[in-house]
Amino acid sequence: MILGPDVDEETTSLSDSALASQDETLDLLYNESRRGELGSSMPRLHRWLGDLRSYFPGSAIQMVQKDAFTHLGLTDLLLEPELLAALEPDIHLAGVLLESWESLDEPRRAAARKVIQQVADKLIQQVKPPLHQAIRGRLQRDRRLINPPWGQIDWHRTIRRNLKHYQPKLRTLIPETRVGFHRKQRQHKELIILVDQSGSMHASLIYAGIYAAVLAQMPTIRLTLLAFDTRVLDLSKLVHDPVDLLLGFHLGGGTDIGNALAAARKEIQSPRDAVVVLISDLYEGGIPGIMYTHLQALLDSDSRVVTLLALGQEGAEEYDQSAARRLHAMGIPAFACGLDQFPNMMGRALAGEDIFSWWKDQSAVNKVH
Repeated sequence: MILGPDVDEETTSLSDSALASQDETLDLLYNESRRGELGSSMPRLHRWLGDLRSYFPGSAIQMVQKDAFTHLGLTDLLLEPELLAALEPDIHLAGVLLESWESLDEPRRAAARKVIQQVADKLIQQVKPPLHQAIRGRLQRDRRLINPPWGQIDWHRTIRRNLKHYQPKLRTLIPETRVGFHRKQRQHKELIILVDQSGSMHASLIYAGIYAAVLAQMPTIRLTLLAFDTRVLDLSKLVHDPVDLLLGFHLGGGTDIGNALAAARKEIQSPRDAVVVLISDLYEGGIPGIMYTHLQALLDSDSRVVTLLALGQEGAEEYDQSAARRLHAMGIPAFACGLDQFPNMMGRALAGEDIFSWWKDQSAVNKVH
């Protein structure tokens, strides 16, 4: 479809009324000379939002809404709960609401909370099944023993695995490989998620909150969620209520990664069972040397560390490349992670598997560099 004021009339005809209406709807936003018409009155803006829903699918609406916030400053819509109800709930809108939360009164907060709840519910439904499946599968494999002591053999699995070694003449099966499981209960895995609250990380912040809420439902994981700027907020007690958790974040402010890593180290009870996931663009506002000292201390204690430069649908648009290279040299993976990749990555990290090799394979398949 070709729309817009510069279309060659001899090539394209907008005689169809539906196309003409779509063109008018987009023109009010993307034609700079007409943007004032859209913002001149609330009734017109409300009709425009209704037209968006009528003419375009949800994914297109979310994209246009995001552009509207950029070009028209639609944050003012938060002053009108009925207009907020007309918006398409998406993660960008949730980020705007979280950023503006402190300035809203109770009626507007109630309307905003409904939108945030819708976004949270939708994301949880999307990420929960693959995340639980990936982690449970990895941890179960991690618990399996090959050639265990005689008293810990799982004979059903051992027989199935060794059927190819059956000896007809001897009328017996030779258990060349014995399979078993640990009888004693393994310690829970410790997962500490550190989330950068700086303004550029708002989408990653929301995704991290949703993933934390889902991970907290797994009994084999002891989860700690720390959000940081120049301070560190422990939001672990809020992980069972995704909306309260998201509202606990405070977007903006400076960045002190070293201070956050120091707080994470204090939370670790069993270093060999601990995984620290740092979600940040790595622009350190504190002393970089302190950040690297804490990272090395985590590695020396046999804890695992993974750095996500961004978490979500979009890649890391901007990050400290020199810091990322130094982390790689230390043996700490640092990469942007999509929603489809996070479950597998998290399962591998908790099971103690190699993240570097896996990510290189992913990058080769998806041509991610």
